[in-house]
Amino acid sequence: MIDDILVKKLLSQIVKKDYEENLKKRFREVYLDEPIPEGMDNLIGALELPPEELQLIDNNIQDSVDNTITPIIKSLIDGIETDEEIAEKTGIKLNIVRKMLYKLYDLKIANYKRSKDPETQWFTYSWKFEKDELISKIKKDTEIELSKLNAQLEEEEQNMFFVCPYGHVRVNFDVASDYDYQFLCPVCDEELEFQDNAEIIENLKANITMVENDYDAFIKKVEDGLVIVINKLEEAKEKEKEGHPGGDTLMEEKYLKNMRELLEQMEQKLVEYPVSKQREI
Repeated sequence: MIDDILVKKLLSQIVKKDYEENLKKRFREVYLDEPIPEGMDNLIGALELPPEELQLIDNNIQDSVDNTITPIIKSLIDGIETDEEIAEKTGIKLNIVRKMLYKLYDLKIANYKRSKDPETQWFTYSWKFEKDELISKIKKDTEIELSKLNAQLEEEEQNMFFVCPYGHVRVNFDVASDYDYQFLCPVCDEELEFQDNAEIIENLKANITMVENDYDAFIKKVEDGLVIVINKLEEAKEKEKEGHPGGDTLMEEKYLKNMRELLEQMEQKLVEYPVSKQREI
């Protein structure tokens, strides 16, 4: 499930925030007195970044998700709880592991407990991956995205649009015919032209279908994961009957403990699926 496209999309938000802050700094340097655009896409447009730089940013974001954030989450799922153990297992620098763990905490998909060693007086942070929160967040994000896409589709289907031949404005019929416009561009005074938006409508429909299909595929992986958890618990019960509680190693015991907790969470809080595509688990 962690390698699912929607999970990667969510995790990429962690890295995008850092890039967004860097782009804001660049914007301040170029446009000293201008208000800073909100959102990465608006910043990219305002700075007019070349395609090769955009591709480099996308590649770096994907690399961070695949080679840094995902291995850390997989370590938590495997029962590795401390940042030192995660750094040792993954080969990722300890300061980066700590930084990413706190970013996952900010997204509410990781949590920690702090304990104090009575002898050394040092604090130990035991981290845990919050799979239920991840599923809930992806559900919420999907609902928001589909709501926006459907609103855009309705707007495009129910209106006629007019554009400036030089790309300054795009407005619907009501605005174009208003006294302030009178079918003239307010920027260059050129006559507005009717725009056939059939291709825009088809693209929006395709995007809606893609989002729905991606979500369905994600939920299927969640369901398959629950089946695996149940099988693992059945194996553990058999081992306990045979006098081998928890497994042969400490790692197996931690893993089975995490799986038990996960199953309890999922039994207590069934996922409510968006887009009226409810399934029975």
